[in-house]
Amino acid sequence: MRATATLLVTLVLALGAIGLAVAAPGGGHDLARAEVQSASGSVLIANSRSGQAVLNAPGLRPGGASASGTVTIGNDGDVRGRFAVVATTDPGETPGTHGGLLSDRLQVVLVDETDAQDPVTLYVGTPADFGEVDLGTFDEDEERDYRLQVTLPDGGVPSSSTTGDNRFQGASLSLGLQWRAAPVAASTPTPVPPTPVPPTPAPPAPPTTTPPPTTTPPAAPALADALGMPTASTCVKSGKLKLRLKGPNGTKVVSATVTVNGKVKARVKGAKVRKPVSLRGLGKKTAKLKISVKASDRRTYTATRSYRPCAKR
Repeated sequence: MRATATLLVTLVLALGAIGLAVAAPGGGHDLARAEVQSASGSVLIANSRSGQAVLNAPGLRPGGASASGTVTIGNDGDVRGRFAVVATTDPGETPGTHGGLLSDRLQVVLVDETDAQDPVTLYVGTPADFGEVDLGTFDEDEERDYRLQVTLPDGGVPSSSTTGDNRFQGASLSLGLQWRAAPVAASTPTPVPPTPVPPTPAPPAPPTTTPPPTTTPPAAPALADALGMPTASTCVKSGKLKLRLKGPNGTKVVSATVTVNGKVKARVKGAKVRKPVSLRGLGKKTAKLKISVKASDRRTYTATRSYRPCAKR
């Protein structure tokens, strides 16, 4: 089963200009929060534009400036969900006075702007070609920001009053963006029977000479170090501790949550992830620091480390 939530894009062309508005539908289409359940939990779609206009551009013209608007889509459920978006033309389309169809002419661009430093273009094309676009897997409580942009290309100077861009006079189109989600079932690994091992022959007698001592290779850096946590030998001075967040394995930090002894001390996202995080009021007891980082590879990394107060001199 899937949950769906819909946004409408309404376009009207008259006398060479388009009146354009994008809004969440009302009545029976008001699915701003739609839930689908599975045996392990439920996925709940939430959008930030329920009952509001996403964009409004009554002066949009062929070859003129584009119109755009933003919306935030999130998973308010308690399990991970696979999300997608598909365009619909409900309640329909009216051709122009001379037969032009906006669904075959408009240029629609959908961009994922969750990471402002690295936006991802998901779709470029006409409404007629806008099929289902996979948005990937959303973790519980995860949100992503999307921008919708609409442009009417300039077809040049028409050869007559009934050809070229003049064909779209009086045309109208209602375009819906329907957000879909389905729970992601937790995979259970299939047990693999052990491979029979032939008996090992008895080793030869050790040499009489003493072999040189072996050198133990250095241990790989801990995940806590990769996320930017202070070293384990660091102590808390005057109830303060500072750290700089990092993305493991060459990734970038999209957002992060920092807790101390189970209490949230900081939540950062966007440009703030590149600034140092200063923790204050940690008290005189051992502080158990926990960092959860959502990285640009769409994975969440979590590490904990405890810090003692600095000894008094």
